[in-house]
Amino acid sequence: MRKLQLFSTAEIDHLLWSAKPEHKFLDDSALEIFTDFDVARPIVIDASTTAMATIKIMEKTHAYMRIVIDKTDKFLGVVSQQELDQHNLMVKAKALGNTIDELLVTDIMISRDSIQAFDFEEIKTAKVKDVVRVLQETGRRHMLVIDQNLHHIRGIIAASDLARKLNIPIEINQRPSFSEIFKASH
Repeated sequence: MRKLQLFSTAEIDHLLWSAKPEHKFLDDSALEIFTDFDVARPIVIDASTTAMATIKIMEKTHAYMRIVIDKTDKFLGVVSQQELDQHNLMVKAKALGNTIDELLVTDIMISRDSIQAFDFEEIKTAKVKDVVRVLQETGRRHMLVIDQNLHHIRGIIAASDLARKLNIPIEINQRPSFSEIFKASH
């Protein structure tokens, strides 16, 4: 094994900025803004994790959506910041007769039967603007991409990644949950 030498940064005051164009455009291929699980590992959380531990993990990692898997890596659903909202946790805990600390991520996740996703074959021919429009119309900040031919989750598209790559804000107005509508009307 080679021992690497460490150097002081005291006299270093500039960053190297890539000369490669970083910005994507609305007319670019949607593949440009797609996180492909064939290249990058999915961000997952184990089904046995508590909701409170999930909140802490998301805060530490700055990843605000996780794919929920079981011990055999089987896809069960997804959980995002919206499901982990304090009010949603209180409502769910009360409905289950638990405390918030007893809630598991599986108690609050969106199960796979309730999730809609893009198909990889369509993403290959879609434009970024097509994806942005669907995210805005559905009020979703994250959208899974499935490969129907191979029968698996192929990747994900996140509005936050889109905004960063496009260098423009992407407004996603999430639809209120039933509990938010109920709370507002009382």
